[in-house]
Amino acid sequence: KEEIGNKPYLFLEIDEHSATAGAITRCEAFLDSIANKRTDNSENKNPPRKIMRSEIMKLNEKQVFIPKMCDHAYALVAAFEYSGIQAELLPEPDRETIEMGRKNVSGKQCFPCILTIGEMLKKIDSSTSGADEFIFFMPAGTGPCRFGQYNIFQRLVLERLGRSNAKVFSPVQDRTLYSELGIAGDNFARRAWEGVTSIELLTKCLHETRPHEKEKGSADYLYDKYLNKLYTTLRGNNGNIEGVLKNIRHDFASVPKFAEKKPLIGIIGEIFVRSNTFTNENLIRKIEALGGEVWLSPPEEWIYYVNHIGIKHAILKHDFSETFKLLMKNHIQRKTEHKYGKLFKDNLKTLNEPSTREILKKASPYIHESFEGETILSVGKAVDLIEKGVSGIVSAMPFGCMPGTIVTALLRAINRDFNIPCVSIPYDGSEANCSEIQLEAFMHQAGNFMTFKA
Repeated sequence: KEEIGNKPYLFLEIDEHSATAGAITRCEAFLDSIANKRTDNSENKNPPRKIMRSEIMKLNEKQVFIPKMCDHAYALVAAFEYSGIQAELLPEPDRETIEMGRKNVSGKQCFPCILTIGEMLKKIDSSTSGADEFIFFMPAGTGPCRFGQYNIFQRLVLERLGRSNAKVFSPVQDRTLYSELGIAGDNFARRAWEGVTSIELLTKCLHETRPHEKEKGSADYLYDKYLNKLYTTLRGNNGNIEGVLKNIRHDFASVPKFAEKKPLIGIIGEIFVRSNTFTNENLIRKIEALGGEVWLSPPEEWIYYVNHIGIKHAILKHDFSETFKLLMKNHIQRKTEHKYGKLFKDNLKTLNEPSTREILKKASPYIHESFEGETILSVGKAVDLIEKGVSGIVSAMPFGCMPGTIVTALLRAINRDFNIPCVSIPYDGSEANCSEIQLEAFMHQAGNFMTFKA
């Protein structure tokens, strides 16, 4: 709409239920609207303003606001602050966030897009400062997903509402990712990665301990305590990250636990929905309440995949300098992850995550590597989790998500090949009893699968 302006246009949505007559009627009406359009060149004097994907800005003169996809976002806040840039994590989404977002969308956008624009507007409206002091961090992406359009759409909404001075910082998750992040400082990406991997280890400790704790709330208490300690350590110059991780290992290992075995459930799917507790209606706690334990796909798998795609694209463009930089970045990240992971070697059964190449290989019987994006990661990770002994797979996704819909179809093949319970749960912000019943039935099947497998 923004690009076309006042010119007539036709938008057709067609599926297997669409009638031919309806499409023909719409085409005829469209042709009539063109014929009846007055010839008026005045509408072309001011063509629509182009919304640029990247905007040059001085981050150290502003405050950066980051949507709370999950607690790993604290690593980004700490990395910005470590680099001398003011940053703040936006509050957890709520019903008000949904309402503010829905007021400004057409209904075609997926749930995370609605939430993030709602968070931006909520922050601006609740602040006493001017909108020119806001920079919202919203990465861009490539591939078959609406995520790549979030930042463009958000800029349009902010401009339409008179908040054009609120900027959107959107580094593209491709071969240029780290160079675009470079405006935050040379050490930003390294510190952010240290934070993400540290918080992931803390998250794994929580998910492996909470379902078995004898004293309810003890695992959550430790998690909140050490999340704050990690954040404080990461944002400072003299923090001892490894020291905090050693304390995390010791304290979680010391929590009194029941020895009972529970069905291990692997959670895959769209990264925002599977990670954000409000968006997925506390999916992990619901699984635990139904007698299960969770292995949640980590956010690191997406970063490694971005590295993989970036290297592939850089090679195709004969950009050997960028190829070398990405290879080195990937090597350093792996080295950091292994160094921190060694501290939990004998404590975490969900510690070993596959490399990107392993994920793509495991997905290859179902989807070709050329189909880039979250779909292939979810499928490959599902196979990996099954091979590591889970008793069921849950795919969490936004309602109407194209990659999620493809994963749902492919899970039928995985179910056929491995004979393991698989379920896809779409979320759109409206709680439905059917998802509760669906999850209960799934957990019953997972329990039977674990018993049969034993």
